[in-house]
Amino acid sequence: MPPAICFEAPLVHARFRRREKRFLAEVDLPDGSRTWVHVPNSGALTGCLFPGMEVVLTADGRPGRKTAYTWRFCRVNGSWVSVDTTAPNRLLAAALLGPGLPGLAPPLQMRREVTLPHGGRLDFVVEQAGQLHFIEVKSITWVEAGVALFPDGVTSRGRRHLQELAALVRQGHTAWNIFVVQRQDARLMAPAQQVDPAYAQELAKVARAGVKLLALTTIIEPPQITLSGTIPVALTWAESHNRRH
Repeated sequence: MPPAICFEAPLVHARFRRREKRFLAEVDLPDGSRTWVHVPNSGALTGCLFPGMEVVLTADGRPGRKTAYTWRFCRVNGSWVSVDTTAPNRLLAAALLGPGLPGLAPPLQMRREVTLPHGGRLDFVVEQAGQLHFIEVKSITWVEAGVALFPDGVTSRGRRHLQELAALVRQGHTAWNIFVVQRQDARLMAPAQQVDPAYAQELAKVARAGVKLLALTTIIEPPQITLSGTIPVALTWAESHNRRH
């Protein structure tokens, strides 16, 4: 079976009103009341912030929390999108401990949240037949005309991760930057040059240096998210335009 994760907390359907800063959003609950909910995503959430849109929350009223709900999903153009940036890592862990991924077949030994010698940190390291594979995972929620775009804001942290992956390749390891598209309408992944040209340049540079790029799509059926397949990665706008046509 394809790797999948499921949110166990009770689901609550609501209507989005507005986002406040990065981690708070105001919604209308089914009983007509309004409340603030936690947003588990620090990105811009481009294309996912329409007033009145349907959203799905989990009820998370644990002691010490400032909000009783967490925003997990929203409906965009009739399809569900997961906005939770923790979900891709959970999906990757399920895949690496189960059926594997393209280029990473089991048996695999996996460690999470790996600290590098100089102090940087990556999401996973996998050992396979004596070879170390270092993996950084990125979440994508932004899709335009079938193209999944990353990042949706300037990301010096994302560039640093790419540089760390390239350094590991130079040391003889295998390094992966894996993009998880948390929606079903993407046919291609490309860097958002218009948002962060430096990231786009760095992505192309590390790809030439041997860092492996993989873009995965998902099927979103609240409360479940399932890995569904791969899509091509284009490194320039021109390349993405040509592949779309």
